[in-house]
Amino acid sequence: MSRRIGRRELLEAAGAGLAGGLMAAVGGEIAGSLPASRPEVGTLRDIPRRRLGRTGMEVAPLSLGTAAMGHAFYQAGPFEEVVHAAIDAGVNYIDTARLYDVAEERLAPILARRRHEVFLVTKTWARNRDDALASLEKSLELMGVDSVDLCHIHNAGQYTRQEVFGSAGLLSAMREVRKRGLARFIGCSGHMNPDRFVPIIETGEIDVVMLAMNFVDEHTYRFQQRVLPAARRHDCGIIAMKVYGGVTGSWDGYRKRRPGRLAGDEYRQQAFDFALGIPDVATCVVGLKTLDELRLAIAAVRNARPLEGDRRQRVLAEGTALAAEWGEHFGPANE
Repeated sequence: MSRRIGRRELLEAAGAGLAGGLMAAVGGEIAGSLPASRPEVGTLRDIPRRRLGRTGMEVAPLSLGTAAMGHAFYQAGPFEEVVHAAIDAGVNYIDTARLYDVAEERLAPILARRRHEVFLVTKTWARNRDDALASLEKSLELMGVDSVDLCHIHNAGQYTRQEVFGSAGLLSAMREVRKRGLARFIGCSGHMNPDRFVPIIETGEIDVVMLAMNFVDEHTYRFQQRVLPAARRHDCGIIAMKVYGGVTGSWDGYRKRRPGRLAGDEYRQQAFDFALGIPDVATCVVGLKTLDELRLAIAAVRNARPLEGDRRQRVLAEGTALAAEWGEHFGPANE
């Protein structure tokens, strides 16, 4: 297990370590880090960052999701190669979860060197306060850190009102998380039952929402219409996930290392154009598992342009047709 990174060290690194981050950006060596020669995947460092709502954080428009590599049980070497390359390219938001098999433990040696360069996010997967706290504590242990920047209630649309709002519920756990300094911010992520998100956001306690939004599921789950107005009222940070529509084959698709449904050349650019064009979206969290996938995603972000006029109508029409094929593939769209 990697040495745990204390809060004092993290704050000192955040102040003095910006220079180290810049050294990494130009290929210089950081003590104890990787060699100066690293793979070229393009860069986002010259692309304006976006404000993550009331957190005040500035994030790159592309963020790294670790589910794809974690569920596929990537070995340490390839996992580290992709994550280091992403950070070098300017990705500064890394998303993981206790549920993502080996993802958190694979992050530990990377965070031991580069924690100060990233906004670190994990999630709890539990149905009550005590289990949620235990889940987060285990995440911190596996990653070798004392705290994360953001902790989400994972897939919040699956829980009953009592499981979220009860005295021993998940919001109670999140209050304790913040009180104990285990996370600076709290959020909720989700794929289904959009209407369950609004009461959670309306508590005023949620700093960030991460929602499944792409030009196909726009016609099925409609998070943009049903949830984002509440998120904007509370100045929540807004993150788009499942930009590629999710992996084909569900869990089995992760283990077989299949690409996302919209990751092919015929859809990739319009997938990013759609997601990054949603007003107030700060970043797209995308599960990337190879250097080539990272390179293609960076290129698509760099080439992103608004969907307008006839092109927008064509993309939405294509999404309508695909939505009829996919159906409610993330779970129910309504209560």
